[in-house]
Amino acid sequence: MSLAAGALVRYSSPALAAGFFSIKSGMTRCRHPPATLSYVIVVDTKYEGTLDVSASPEEAFALVSDVGRSGSHFPAMARLEPVDDSGRWRWTMKEKGIGPVRMRAVYDAVYVSDEEQRTVTWAPPTRGAGDMESYGSWRIEALDGGGCRLHFSARTVVKVPAPGIMKRMVQGFAKEETISLKKEYVQRIRASLEGI
Repeated sequence: MSLAAGALVRYSSPALAAGFFSIKSGMTRCRHPPATLSYVIVVDTKYEGTLDVSASPEEAFALVSDVGRSGSHFPAMARLEPVDDSGRWRWTMKEKGIGPVRMRAVYDAVYVSDEEQRTVTWAPPTRGAGDMESYGSWRIEALDGGGCRLHFSARTVVKVPAPGIMKRMVQGFAKEETISLKKEYVQRIRASLEGI
């Protein structure tokens, strides 16, 4: 499938129905009828981090198990809202992009908290996950000298509608952006628990 400069490309996958991207020319902008994009680039990124804080394990768990409060620390998050009472939350991310490709993710994740084990885990719902699949966990352990250690692990599978010729560029951008956002999120959690 070839794309003309200025073509507004929409895609028909229900999981990606909320998004779009456009290809623009610096000289002209022509609009064509919406087309169906048959190529989706999948980018699978993993990130792990550990942080020691002076906060108690109870304080740390209270923060990371509160999805709304914890999620408010995530950069590029536009909206986060509960979908139901089963721990399912919907994330709406701010639009990001590189060159002519603009990406905006809307996705769901189901959260499970275990206060006794001091863990929080999440994974995509079995149906209707959205534009991304988000898996991850927080695990908290008490430190002998006081405070606690938080272990963060995340796997993100991003689905980007884009021409196949842009695969390497899109994969590089999506991986770098995903890891950067996770790092900043963890640092914001640290700052909150340290009262900075």
